Amino acid sequence: MAGPQRNNSISVIIPTWQRQAQLTNLLHSLGRQLRVPDEVVVVCRDSDTGSIDAVMEWAQSAQPPLPHKVVTVQREGHLPPLIAALDQCTGDIFCLIDDDAIPREDWLYRLEEDFRDPRVGGIGGTVVNHFQGIHAADCGRPRVEIPGKLSWFGRSGNHGPSVANSNLIEADCFIGCNMAFRKVALLNSFDLVLNGGSAISYETDVALNVKRKGFRLFYDPGSIVDHYLEPRKIDSKRGWNKGECFVYAHNLTYICLKHLSWYGKLGFALYFFVGGSWGCPGPATFLLSFLKGCPLSLREHFIPAMKGRFLGVISYLQNQHRVRKSS
Repeated sequence: MAGPQRNNSISVIIPTWQRQAQLTNLLHSLGRQLRVPDEVVVVCRDSDTGSIDAVMEWAQSAQPPLPHKVVTVQREGHLPPLIAALDQCTGDIFCLIDDDAIPREDWLYRLEEDFRDPRVGGIGGTVVNHFQGIHAADCGRPRVEIPGKLSWFGRSGNHGPSVANSNLIEADCFIGCNMAFRKVALLNSFDLVLNGGSAISYETDVALNVKRKGFRLFYDPGSIVDHYLEPRKIDSKRGWNKGECFVYAHNLTYICLKHLSWYGKLGFALYFFVGGSWGCPGPATFLLSFLKGCPLSLREHFIPAMKGRFLGVISYLQNQHRVRKSS
């Protein structure tokens, strides 16, 4: 993809919460990048003094020294820190990474090359998940996550075709642990309707908001971060826990009603409201689980999922005017 040769400045954004050791490891890894960031922005709650101290200690020994700032927020949730970081960062490119991840050495170098084309608004990368202390069978067996593409009826599936003479592949379902956007494309793209819980699927909404502005979105397979996950209660193959099941159902419903065409909404109603998935069952999946001998829980899975779906419709109707105005 051809484009001007002007180099973009890069800000690396690190949301964090009381994980000083992981944060310190990540900060030191940024100094080992082939292309070091122009700015590092660590964003945390104002009560998280441990993270603030960790940044100060790192800054005293960082080699090479990197421009950095700490941004604090008071509001709870996953999205307010990102909005605050976007407001405070100075780079042309907004690179987001989790505090418990470590990027490969060419991470920023590749992203800089990817954004040379001014039509590119966002790049999603590969996430290699390393599970810690979950199951013995998981030891030494990392799971790779890659960005996908939202289908016409709201199902997240395989990414699109590759671009000629490029390493890039069309995609719009990014992974928050490893994604980057052109700052000008990202303005006003965070939707606080999705701020509940861990803001599941907000990445897809952000990417589609950027796409609406006329920018192109891609997956770069070589843009890789290693993600060292702490044990969690979520297992999307067997069923989310009650709270996350609700949040996922609410957010996906809101996002698809917001972005899909009228016929896509009809397809989504059949796919997600009637069918559902093992992680977030609809009536069909719930009944099928009994026939297969692995019944899902009515209280933990089915009821939260259906409640989330219907409240997602209500959220869309309440925000319909704002959504249409922004499109």
